[in-house]
Amino acid sequence: MPLGSMNHLSLTVSDRDASEPFYDAILTFMGYELTEKTDEFTLWWSASAGAVTIGSANPDARNPVHDRYSPGLHHFAFSADSREEVDRLHQLLVKIGATVLDAPAEYSQYAPGYYAVFFADPDGIKLELVHMPTVPE
Repeated sequence: MPLGSMNHLSLTVSDRDASEPFYDAILTFMGYELTEKTDEFTLWWSASAGAVTIGSANPDARNPVHDRYSPGLHHFAFSADSREEVDRLHQLLVKIGATVLDAPAEYSQYAPGYYAVFFADPDGIKLELVHMPTVPE
């Protein structure tokens, strides 16, 4: 993989049984394959994008609820090859009853042609699928 590309994203969730179907739906849509499930984690793999894992939160954790405005992860954006892929993921999100934070639209304040859908996982972790026709230099 190129220097600086994502190797893996590991997320902690409050309820793996509730989160696994959500992640399986969106990651399978994006070309990941469920490759490993243990007592500690569930892993999806893409040869071109790396791995995404989810694991259970410690039941005694100090912060039992995710807050993207506290130190830590604010959101994670996956890349799309086209606007149509963004639209198709939005349709899937609606079908599975996921929380859509912002429907597909052009967000030119980020970059010219920036087209994205923003959504949340069952714990409120903000995720995004974005198509950027040109990458700023």
